[in-house]
Amino acid sequence: MKVGVIGAGTMGSGIAQVFASANGYSVILCDVSRELADKGKSKIAAGLEKLVAKGKIKAEDSAAIVGRITTGVAEDVGDCDLVVEAALEDMAAKKTLFAKLQKICKKETIFASNTSSLSLT
Repeated sequence: MKVGVIGAGTMGSGIAQVFASANGYSVILCDVSRELADKGKSKIAAGLEKLVAKGKIKAEDSAAIVGRITTGVAEDVGDCDLVVEAALEDMAAKKTLFAKLQKICKKETIFASNTSSLSLT
């Protein structure tokens, strides 16, 4: 399964890490620029390295998780099976994003939101 996560901040990066930790899931972590998405991936890698240093996970497991994560921008999620939106809590921005996603993603793609303060309805 290919998972797209839009928003590479704390929540989005955490969501991407969890999916990448599940065997068989590849993840594309996206943000408004590749630079921000790369920064999110770097934070994931740094966090995993701390777990390796503490003996909580093996180095090869850390490398495998990071290896299952690529980075990009929202336009890169067209072939994803699941897209999780973890962007800013701004209704207009979320509506614009989901309208864009409906145009570029497969009909079968499942959309999810990590919103905490905005009603999905």
